[in-house]
Amino acid sequence: SFPTRRSSDLDKVHVLLRLDPTSVDMTGPNVHRKDGDFPQAWAKTYGKGRVFVCAFGQASEYWDDPDQKTMWLEAIKWATGMTNADVTPRPFPAPGAAK
Repeated sequence: SFPTRRSSDLDKVHVLLRLDPTSVDMTGPNVHRKDGDFPQAWAKTYGKGRVFVCAFGQASEYWDDPDQKTMWLEAIKWATGMTNADVTPRPFPAPGAAK
């Protein structure tokens, strides 16, 4: 259930990266999201704080990837207020919508 099972909660976050829904067996027993929206990284503000969540990093080989290191460094800089970014919530694109 990453980041949430409720679609309404996703309307409150800025999704940075989504899993391609065509790569998911939507009939699988562990698939709880039936709308095809599988966010993998997102950010939002929470009161005066900043929140960054990412599904990557469980496997140790990811930590040596330069793109992963950059992503985490920039996320830490943003979360600590060292940099700014637009985290306006972005809705899940409608099927067939231009990307």
